[in-house]
Order: sequence, then C-alpha cells, then structure tokens
Amino acid sequence: MGYSLEHKARTRERVVEAAARLFRRYGYNGVGIDDIMAAAGLTRGGFYAHFRSKQELFAATLGEELELARRLRRGEGDADQPSASARALIEFYFGATSGALVTSLCPLVSLSVDVARGDAQASAAYTATLRDLVGEIARRIPAPPEDARQRALAAVALCVGAAVLGHAVNDERLAVELSSTCRERALNELERVAP
Repeated sequence: MGYSLEHKARTRERVVEAAARLFRRYGYNGVGIDDIMAAAGLTRGGFYAHFRSKQELFAATLGEELELARRLRRGEGDADQPSASARALIEFYFGATSGALVTSLCPLVSLSVDVARGDAQASAAYTATLRDLVGEIARRIPAPPEDARQRALAAVALCVGAAVLGHAVNDERLAVELSSTCRERALNELERVAP
C-alpha cells in the first residue's frame, strides 16, 4: 500500500526543513544526503522519492519563504510607523548576540558562496528570496516606490554584507566597527527623508 499524497508532502517538507538547517549551518559541501535524511528522521532510500539530486534539494531549501521576511509580515506594526518592523529587522541583523542566529536563519548570509557556485535553479531561488526581502522592506519605507526599492536594496546589502564579513573576520574591533557603521547606514536608508 502506498503513502497518501498528504503524507508524501509532509515527508518532503521535513526533508526540506532539515536540509535548510544543515545547509545554513555547514554549507552545501559540508552536508551529505545521509546527514539530511537522518536529521529528518528518514533513511537515504527515501530521498529519491522527493528529489532527483542534492542540488535540486538545495534549490528547494532556498525557495522556502525566508524566515526573516515572515517576521516582517508578522510585525506589520503601527500604521503611523510603517518602517518599525523593517527597523526591527535591521536591529536583529546587528544585534550584539545574534550573529550566529542571523547566520542560522538567513540563507542570504550563510549560503551566498554556495549559491554562486551552484546551478541556475539555486540562483533563481536565491534571487526570489532576495527580492522577497527587499520588497517587504521597501513596502515599509515612506517614499516613492522606486526610491523605496533602492533604499531597501541598500539596507539589505548593508545587513547581509556586514553579517558575512563580520562572521568571517578574526579581528573583533574590525567586526564591531563594520557592524556599527553598516547598522547606522542601513537605518539611515529607512529613515531619511526623500529629496
């Protein structure tokens, strides 16, 4: 007797969730199919019922809705303060104790290099994730749409770039300076008055 479509969908979701956690923590090359399936509580044999390859699974993990964009949507905030939830997201990226948490939640931070070395499917999913986050931030910037989009792009680049670089350097003073400077500039992108 075969499994129901609902069971198969739930199982696939477990595999994608487990893979997403492991990829963000160890990178694409640091995780094998056996590791992913074990983390999902399954055996390797079940993998191919859901995916043709590890690369296809990697793209599926990138295609999942970005947790940080979900946080923005949940924190719609006060109508008088449309950028409050975007400001909170930026503060999250630069929080003193959240470096590892940001890396564990944000594939834009943890998987950029893996995606750049991956295939077109992974790149397309990563691009969609980036667009989603930029769009959520832009919607909260009280400015004309094109200006809001450009400011959101700058804010996201500052957040992600600072997180990547701060995580990689071994000079604590440089990491703090980088974080402080980029935080200030990212917040400025949200708050400055359009000319």
